[in-house]
Amino acid sequence: MAVSVAPTQDPYRGLIRVSCIINSIRDYRELLTSLLQATKEVMDCDAGSLMLYETATDDLSWHVALGEKADKLKEMGRLKMGQGVAGWVAQNRKSALVADTTKDERFFRGADTRTGFQTRSILCVPLVLNDKLVGVLQALNPLHKDFFDDKDLEVFEAYGAMAATAIEKIRWQETEIQQQKVQQELEIAQEIQSRFLSEHFEAAEKNFRLAFHYQPAFQIGGDFYDVQETQDGAFAIILGDVTGKGVPAALLMAQILSEFRYRAPRETDPGKILSELNESLNSRSARGMFATAWCGVARPVQNALEIKHASAGHLAPIRQSNHQASTVEVSSGFPLGIVGGTSYETNDLFLRSGETLCIYTDGITEGRNPAGEEYGLERLQKFLAGAVSDPVAAKRAMLGEILNFQADAPQRDDITFLMFGPPAS
Repeated sequence: MAVSVAPTQDPYRGLIRVSCIINSIRDYRELLTSLLQATKEVMDCDAGSLMLYETATDDLSWHVALGEKADKLKEMGRLKMGQGVAGWVAQNRKSALVADTTKDERFFRGADTRTGFQTRSILCVPLVLNDKLVGVLQALNPLHKDFFDDKDLEVFEAYGAMAATAIEKIRWQETEIQQQKVQQELEIAQEIQSRFLSEHFEAAEKNFRLAFHYQPAFQIGGDFYDVQETQDGAFAIILGDVTGKGVPAALLMAQILSEFRYRAPRETDPGKILSELNESLNSRSARGMFATAWCGVARPVQNALEIKHASAGHLAPIRQSNHQASTVEVSSGFPLGIVGGTSYETNDLFLRSGETLCIYTDGITEGRNPAGEEYGLERLQKFLAGAVSDPVAAKRAMLGEILNFQADAPQRDDITFLMFGPPAS
């Protein structure tokens, strides 16, 4: 929507009408163009230019230009702070009235030389809002007189204040819209991720005691877990941690779980499952992304569990038995997605009635309290040694223990753990 201001004897009335028009614009590019069109009409001048301040480079960029030779003026690119009248105005945050450019040493003739435009007189005002430099606005060459005067500068300063407010307002609105869009996308991603992470494993829970907990540090996380029944009645279990956070980690987590659910029912060797997952991730995942994982295949045998397990760079499980807790020795290979052709050794483990195995991610051991102290492996083992052997009850107690330790300290990483053991005798 182009701004059109009817000629008026009183420029301040023109400003009021321009203000109403500007406030109705919702598009950033349209606003900038309209601001310059209004500059020409309100100030009754030959041309106008708008340079926006770039914080990262500490200079001005010719964002929009209107008038004769406007395209060439925009091609001038950037203007250093202090360079020319506009650079001086930006650096000093003071307005400048150049009645005659031939008599002002600040005038930079490079633009005129480049464009062929002849600048006689300049009004230049800094666009400042809440002590923040937004940019610089210029009016060039009055149409019906030789030079701009102090009255023109007074009007233009009022217009500049209006322009700075309008630019920052629409920037804020666009930022809010973008943040809302990002938030909506995160909520959708969170919902999709929650569907990947099951809340119940009914078949497994009928055959052995099982409990798990997942608590992402942010809306979406990179930890993952799953339990799948195999064709011969065993249960394949996986728990892991994707490097990084946010959407990339969640996408890789979804890929891993999709691959696991396809392969686990057909393969009873956890080492081979990890090898196949590694090959898939190594060929498809984004460079630099990888995941640690523990994979086990548990087979109920009367009141015990026969477990074959393998590790891809993941933390060793903790075994709880007879009021003692200790890490389980396991041969560990590279994390998934780092080196192709990696094989993972399968280890054997036997859980008897009353024993429990805890698989967890480092969001637990590396969690910190308000004093910055880590929870640590030793504290975790001590807790598990004194915990009840029932995984469901132990899970509730363990969660309370972790949250009590962290207190008001921010959660730095996803908290995920899985506890299981043979059925009660």
